[in-house]
Amino acid sequence: MSQSTLTTKKSNFQRKNPAGFLEDRGVKYYQYLAKKAGSTNVETLVAIDDLPSDDSLCSAANNITRLAAFIAFSIGALTTIVSVWFEWKYAGRLDDFLYYTGYLLVISAMLALEMTVLFWLGLRTVHQLACLTGHHDLHDDPFLTDAYTVPNMLARAALEVPDPVIHYLGIDPLKHVPKSGLLFIGLLYKAKVLLSSLFIKFVCVRVFGKGGSRLGFAWVAIPVTGIWDAVVMYKVAREARLRLFGNRLARHITDEIMQPEFISQLSAKAKEGTIRAVATMMVLSQNHHPNMLVLLIELCKNFETDERCEYDNWADFLTLLNEVSLRERYFILDLLSVSAAFDGHLSRLERHHLRQAFGEQTEVYMLRIEALKQALLSGRLHKAKQLCLLDFEPG
Repeated sequence: MSQSTLTTKKSNFQRKNPAGFLEDRGVKYYQYLAKKAGSTNVETLVAIDDLPSDDSLCSAANNITRLAAFIAFSIGALTTIVSVWFEWKYAGRLDDFLYYTGYLLVISAMLALEMTVLFWLGLRTVHQLACLTGHHDLHDDPFLTDAYTVPNMLARAALEVPDPVIHYLGIDPLKHVPKSGLLFIGLLYKAKVLLSSLFIKFVCVRVFGKGGSRLGFAWVAIPVTGIWDAVVMYKVAREARLRLFGNRLARHITDEIMQPEFISQLSAKAKEGTIRAVATMMVLSQNHHPNMLVLLIELCKNFETDERCEYDNWADFLTLLNEVSLRERYFILDLLSVSAAFDGHLSRLERHHLRQAFGEQTEVYMLRIEALKQALLSGRLHKAKQLCLLDFEPG
């Protein structure tokens, strides 16, 4: 691909909002960890076939996840003990102003400590998982916007920062989400991040029980907060694994499967259908998951695109399926099923519309999607690679 074409395609990226403070700090710390591990400035990834077996990868990933969850439980419980101890020690022994002022200061300090440790733990956990899959701090790919380099994607997963809205080829993954729904999702996310631990530490203690029974209930907040933090860390590790394996598979598909001799078998319509298969799944999934965008970006390295084309139009995609040969149709359906699994779940829209495309092969393709989802989430990269086979056969 010529440099001018590369520059033009990269210019199609439009990040609606720049990286926030947390993401920026997270990327810098991730880069520090990568440099400390001696993994920066590495130009190539280790081939999937050269990585350890699925059993070894799965076992190591589970051990990393369990340790992170245990540490998260511990920090949640320990910081809560301090606030509960303060209440047990001074409730009814200080005047209201001093008591509530002190209580608020203690809770704020412990919450700040808890969040800081959890952010640190999340970043270290995703870096350890990245080392398992052979990922490195890749800055040499001129095609990727900085929003979707490995450090940025993993920093957002570790800090539970939402993925940015990226407009690429006119594709809008949120086109079917009502504006009111977007507002509700945004408010719900911010409330979860800012108030979840505070809610457990403070609100629940106030709502349940009075007097002595209230103090008794306060101690219950210790394991509850610990469990909550452990669950959050588990979800962080789970999302990091999904992003890492999806990123590897996207590169496998484009670098190892989409070779010139393979592409030469495709008609112009089939090449267009390749882009449409991923674009339509991005819209039907109704999110900006990086796995799907990276797959689309990598595919666009091998295919010419038209900015005037509405690639995310489902009706046009169904029409195209009837215009290509039967062999090409099966190839496009293979890629459609892979794309549907890449974000780790199937939305209601995906489940409804995919049946229209799969037709008589619906059952076999849906089973393939489910198997690929489970392989990605469980850390079985070699099995996931096998399920990403793109041939010209049904299923």
